[in-house]
Amino acid sequence: MKVSQWFSRKNKVSGGRTKRLIRISDEVSKLLQKIVITLLIAAVLSQLALQSAPIRRWVTGVDRLEGMPFQ
Repeated sequence: MKVSQWFSRKNKVSGGRTKRLIRISDEVSKLLQKIVITLLIAAVLSQLALQSAPIRRWVTGVDRLEGMPFQ
């Protein structure tokens, strides 16, 4: 096997690995993006829910320990 053949063969194998790695990293980044968006939506919804007095009383007991009630 000539040196040039060896190098071209190695590049072909490594090119396939690179494409596979790119595909896997794209899938992982899409999954992480979905997780981050879901967590942001959950944080916003939980903060909006805490604006309601009945839900706030049901979720947390801190209001009764404060001096003045939240209005």
